[in-house]
Amino acid sequence: MASLPTHLAEITPDWLTDALSQRSPGTKVRGVEIDETIGGTASKVFLRVDYEHRSENSPPEMLCLKGGFDDKMREMAGLGYRVESLFYRDIAPDLGQVVPRCWYAAEHEAENQGLLLIDDLRSSARFGQPEDQYDVDQVAAALEIMAGWHGRSWNRSGIGSAKWLSVGSPLFRPVAEWFTSSDHWQNFITLEQTRSFDDSLRDRERLVTALHKLWALDDADALSVSHGDPHPRNTYALEDGALRFLDWQTTCLAPWADDVAYFLVGILDAEERRKHESDLLRHYMSALAAAGGPALEFDDAFLAYRRHHLHGLMFALCPPEMQPAEVCTLMGDRYATAAIEHDTLRAIEE
Repeated sequence: MASLPTHLAEITPDWLTDALSQRSPGTKVRGVEIDETIGGTASKVFLRVDYEHRSENSPPEMLCLKGGFDDKMREMAGLGYRVESLFYRDIAPDLGQVVPRCWYAAEHEAENQGLLLIDDLRSSARFGQPEDQYDVDQVAAALEIMAGWHGRSWNRSGIGSAKWLSVGSPLFRPVAEWFTSSDHWQNFITLEQTRSFDDSLRDRERLVTALHKLWALDDADALSVSHGDPHPRNTYALEDGALRFLDWQTTCLAPWADDVAYFLVGILDAEERRKHESDLLRHYMSALAAAGGPALEFDDAFLAYRRHHLHGLMFALCPPEMQPAEVCTLMGDRYATAAIEHDTLRAIEE
């Protein structure tokens, strides 16, 4: 297996030529400049590429290289980089234009590295933020897209049969265990981020027990491809307002309700969510059946939806190095409010 760049100095014209030629034979790169680098869980390195020769299917001048270029972060999050590269290699080609166009995807287990070359969306899309206002039609259309990948992979079929897909996210579950550990809990439960928690949600032992039971229920359920982390900051809007999904590092096999509850509650403020959640859930159910999934009964679907707010609740316990405190507070409010209104703990316990 060929080595992958792990430092910015290794992003050379020769490496880019080899990488881009895999999907665009005949492409030859003369030079490359780094236009901007954005840190985070994964680094986003925006490249300006000078081509010596371009084929009919060559990529554009501006590209985004995503992966791990910080040694400490790669040690912690390298599995996510590798999972995302596998998603773009094996699953994204079957999803069409609902994800960014990808020109290269590769992973290297020994180096704990995964790399993507995708279109630079900075000038053509608006990246989502929790404070953005979305109308119900935008959310409904995004749920149709979600139903598409759920239906086409239902019960591990089709794109859900990839051998590397794990049951439950191997990134999220350890993070949830960390966030609900005694020491972390004591440091965060008194912060503004948890201001919407009621007494039931402040009962750590009860919440942890419910979380573990939910995972057991999930693992025994019908599983399909799951984004695993479809909150607003992992979306982008096209010029016409249509929403699309980014950052597939937590791709896994999970029940449909994990993606749907996490996305729907996270993207709407509580008032809008209350008005529209039942209709949006019915809309998703119809789209799921049309995409090859089952015809769900509404009462069963709403119970699954009620149970799946604990995932989002972890936002309220998230440290600032992972998400800004103001984001954690806003998202914590939304998920805690939904968990209280839907009596999520009792829905799991019964």
